[in-house]
Amino acid sequence: QIWLGPRLMRYGLCYRASLDLFTEARREMRRLCEATGETVQLCSRDDGMMTVIAMVEGEGHFRVTSDVGTRVPLNWTASGRLLLGHLDEAERIAAFASSARPSPTAKAETDPKVLAQQSAQDFQRCLSIQMGQSEYAVACIAAPIRNEEGACAATISIVLADRQAGVRADELADAVESAARRIELSIGFDGGDGEFSLS
Repeated sequence: QIWLGPRLMRYGLCYRASLDLFTEARREMRRLCEATGETVQLCSRDDGMMTVIAMVEGEGHFRVTSDVGTRVPLNWTASGRLLLGHLDEAERIAAFASSARPSPTAKAETDPKVLAQQSAQDFQRCLSIQMGQSEYAVACIAAPIRNEEGACAATISIVLADRQAGVRADELADAVESAARRIELSIGFDGGDGEFSLS
């Protein structure tokens, strides 16, 4: 005999939440791309790596080299730091200690303790920015998408030329943060607005 108990129900709810997140995120990604003209990515964690799971390309001349399915070490990217931000300090340090690698530009931080601190700070203010840490002349402005438990389930980000990021930082950060909040509300997280600044 088979009894479908509460554990199976929880698995089903988690699966549905992941589908809801992806569906809502795709809608917001298109909206964000149209509003900013820049390439938008949705990223998640795969053990010690950050994986691009969806992308909407902007119409500008700048083209991102990381396609859907690209995996890079968590310490290389703004999204990677956010994906660990909800964990406690010991877990963040351990995760970065096992996964941090030097980036091609040699600009990515590799010290696990420094990364753990940056990760927590970025997650708390709901914003992470990196300039040229993973690829030359490429910037990323990312915000966390938190699930019902308040953990970072994924990130939504704008990827663009670092020169443009410097000029449009405030505008793009506001746009990314707003998109992330709309996705969160649609999948059941309502933790209020976090601190959101570029300091």
